[in-house]
Amino acid sequence: MSVTTSPSPETLAPAAETRAARLLSTALAGTSRKERRASRRLGRLLADDAGRDLLLDLTDQVLRIRDRKRAARRLRDLVKGGVPRSLGFIDGMGLRVLGRIAPYAPLLAERAVDWRVNRETAGVILPGESAPLGRYLAKRRDEGFDLNVNVLGEAILGDDEADARFALVTSRVRRPDVNYVSIKISALCANLDVLAWDDSMARITDRLAALYRIARDNNTFVNLDMEEHRDLDLSVEAFITVLDQEEFRDLRAGIVLQAYIPDSHGALDRLITWANARHATGGAPIKIRLVKGANLAMEQVEAELHDWPQAPYYAKADVDASYKAMLEKAVTYADPGALWLGVASHNLFDVAWALTLRESLPDPAMIEIEMLEGMAPAQARAVRDEAGALLLYAPVVEKADREASIAYLSRRLDENSGPENFLRSLFDLTPDSPAWQRERDRFRDALARRHDVETTSHRTQDRRAEQVTFPADGSFRNVADTDFTT
Repeated sequence: MSVTTSPSPETLAPAAETRAARLLSTALAGTSRKERRASRRLGRLLADDAGRDLLLDLTDQVLRIRDRKRAARRLRDLVKGGVPRSLGFIDGMGLRVLGRIAPYAPLLAERAVDWRVNRETAGVILPGESAPLGRYLAKRRDEGFDLNVNVLGEAILGDDEADARFALVTSRVRRPDVNYVSIKISALCANLDVLAWDDSMARITDRLAALYRIARDNNTFVNLDMEEHRDLDLSVEAFITVLDQEEFRDLRAGIVLQAYIPDSHGALDRLITWANARHATGGAPIKIRLVKGANLAMEQVEAELHDWPQAPYYAKADVDASYKAMLEKAVTYADPGALWLGVASHNLFDVAWALTLRESLPDPAMIEIEMLEGMAPAQARAVRDEAGALLLYAPVVEKADREASIAYLSRRLDENSGPENFLRSLFDLTPDSPAWQRERDRFRDALARRHDVETTSHRTQDRRAEQVTFPADGSFRNVADTDFTT
């Protein structure tokens, strides 16, 4: 493992802050009236718990109910107590009126809600049908954007569903207008379990190898997405195992690591060491896509249900510091040409720091910037122009499977509504505003703390050394479930 020397991040920070301000100013100047209205609406929604709850109830309840009359009654009940002001006057009034007439005109109510949700999610979730997807891909390509196509779907519960999802994903891989797709191991195989390690690994590697063969024949890049903490080791092991096969020595492929889980630091160390060795023997480079993480609520629920410590960090400041530590480690210890990095973030300070750090590297192409499709489009254009290219993570779903988009929308609303999330602040940001100065201070703090953030797992249960005792006073406390990820 070689060590790449470059200017310290501390010396690059002032230039990064200046660049971040320039990106924001460019984005503000390039925001259309329609985008400004949409931003204000989304900003109000993200800041209002009641508004978010109502939106999720509409999508997760009304749109999921197959019986039209029951759905209409549920819509009436949801709006009977009032509509949050964050929805705005027109949407709020329309929803109140619709709630009143829904039981008498259920078909009209269904189509109205369906139309409104489709309109609001257009550009965030792409149509999966061939013709409209093709038109959208061509439009974005003409605008200078690359798209990472992610086929959304409900949880895989059986082998037949896994086969159907595999067929759907490979149909995208084979498209001549798609050159980049993302897939999770849970979408490749059903009922994965770390306790059945050998069986799970065998099924994942077989399916992943089949996908890689199709991708290689169609010149399509495959990125292995990350989901929950329990899938981290399985994902990394499967990724390495398959790419170590001789037939895939020359295949470029990628994997995601989530900075909000301390365990990702160990995974990054392993991937860097392996990528260096692979490259030294003539193997193709790999890509590591760095994200902060988007499954916090699920991780917290799982931890509470099983009486475990949560896998992610407990503070957003630690996540930000971890993100910067992982990026710095990758550019420092990866051999030239062994890997490249996708820096995925809507935080303009993180984007600016990555771009500034990139300029100091022997090979600036080692870092590329990524964002979510449909989120903050003016900022995406500004970053595209500054970076020279931009890869957009684009979820795709067909109308028949639209319920699958609800989980994605829920996670995005949840992660972006946090008080310390940059995207929530973005709608009120101007250079030198108090909100901007607050984000700048968070950036500086994360940069200063990047070497101090913990990198050991929160999940350290060891039944072999554990001695369970019960109080003599008769009080009861449940014993934590066994954590097989350890």
